[in-house]
Amino acid sequence: MARPLSLQIYVSNDLAHRVRMAAKAKGMSVSEWVRLLLMAACDGEDPASGQAASIERIHRQSVFAMVGIDALLAGHADPQLRERAHAAYARRCKQLGIATTAVEGASK
Repeated sequence: MARPLSLQIYVSNDLAHRVRMAAKAKGMSVSEWVRLLLMAACDGEDPASGQAASIERIHRQSVFAMVGIDALLAGHADPQLRERAHAAYARRCKQLGIATTAVEGASK
């Protein structure tokens, strides 16, 4: 068996701590944990690209749901329902500390 080669990288103290904690949580050494990540990335299982694809899919689904719900509210027999739903949305965002833009969730 060939002797393993050493690769060296430089990371911040914060990232080093996070890597150590992640490896410990999996019951692995840092070398073993990083080695598995590197092998997965080289084999095309890059977690970052998979995450980006998941986020894009969720974004598309959210936009579809938003458009559909807004259309249902606009066509509802109660003409004030859409406006009340948008007001409730703004209140909930404020309660949760989520900033909304002027056009997001607005009926303008």
